[in-house]
Amino acid sequence: MRSLRCLLAAAVMAQIFGAPTQGVAQELPAGHPPIDGPVGQPLPPGHPAVDDTSTQDMPPGHPPVDAPRPRARPSSARAGADVFDPPEDTEAQDPTLAPGTIAVELRDGDDHPLADEAITLGILINSIAKGDTRRHLQAVTDAHGLAMFSGLETESNVAYRVTSAYQGGSFAALPFQMSQGKAMRVVLHVYPVTHDIQSTLILCEAVVAAELRDDRIQLEEVFTLYNLGRTAWQPTEVTMALPHGFTAFSAQQSMSDQGVDALDTGARLRGTFPPGHHAVEFRWQLPWAEDKDVDLSVGMPPHVAIARVLMPATAGIKLSANGFPPAEVRRDSQGQSFLVTERRVRPDEPKVVSLEIGIHDLPTPGPGRDVATALAAFGVALGLALVARKRSTADASLEPLATRRALLVELGALEDARSASDVGPRTYENARREILDSIALTVVK
Repeated sequence: MRSLRCLLAAAVMAQIFGAPTQGVAQELPAGHPPIDGPVGQPLPPGHPAVDDTSTQDMPPGHPPVDAPRPRARPSSARAGADVFDPPEDTEAQDPTLAPGTIAVELRDGDDHPLADEAITLGILINSIAKGDTRRHLQAVTDAHGLAMFSGLETESNVAYRVTSAYQGGSFAALPFQMSQGKAMRVVLHVYPVTHDIQSTLILCEAVVAAELRDDRIQLEEVFTLYNLGRTAWQPTEVTMALPHGFTAFSAQQSMSDQGVDALDTGARLRGTFPPGHHAVEFRWQLPWAEDKDVDLSVGMPPHVAIARVLMPATAGIKLSANGFPPAEVRRDSQGQSFLVTERRVRPDEPKVVSLEIGIHDLPTPGPGRDVATALAAFGVALGLALVARKRSTADASLEPLATRRALLVELGALEDARSASDVGPRTYENARREILDSIALTVVK
């Protein structure tokens, strides 16, 4: 049975190429007998019977006839190309080993052992008193691709992670802990590494989500890279441009070396992407001067096959992307509404190097901000006037009460303006704070 990630990758490939990636009947040469035809077709003189394998002698070194066949090697990213199904890495307890031992088996994509390769064991010790302590141990695989680490701690505050820098890449198993008195066996697969994406079978799904936040627009990007071949890709100077003036760039932390680094002009992709699928996430903000329409260009990684743009469907906002169909309203599992537009890029279409996104009919401030500012200024003036009168008038015990009542009326008007969306959250908070400060001045000690 094929692994889940291979099925997912095959589904993406089928969406783009419009054809299944395996199991397709291959066209045979003219006159060729059916491969599932009846047994008993004439064979050349002296040819052994095809169903008689138990007594036939094979040439020296020939694998058994029932041995598993090598995995298919895809030749290109075209319809009908085979998807490489990478073997799973594993981290499991091994009762045959001495407690506190970690055995590491390093294998290639065909599950063959790799000898004379360096293995690094990362150790993380968490201590409330001392904080985190990190150590690294190294070993070299033997002729059977095996490296051993012994005499290790099995406490609950110690975690381990196995990595390999095979061919300059970075391959890692999932972090794990060893239970008290137990041992672990780790199987890690590594692959040839290339910096040339044209020699790989990689497709990318890109998602850009926008959200309006007071005086800025926050954008979050998620790139899922599907490596359908058997070679790991390590990008070199692969950058994605971001609009001029972007701020607050942050990337999600990952247990691997995969991720993005911030540049003055955008983001740079880094890491090792072996066969399988891998997600990279980051976010950034764009200052918003409360214009009604905002247009921006967002750079894309290479080989984008599916691109999707979305944002919350609120206040009549319109969303568009150049070359994409009109955005439609969709709801998530919590019932929240989103504007979504997406595009699938076929191999014969121009490559997607950037997304030209338009966000239109954004809410403008209107008179609400002026109203809130006036209310706040009035409240401050009342408070200052009260202080002055308290200093000059001996009998002013009634004035603070009247002023306080007036300020409370203004506070109620501000709340009504906020409920009617006449003022934004930041303006509302500033005005409300100023009025409350003025009310505090009316308290007679």
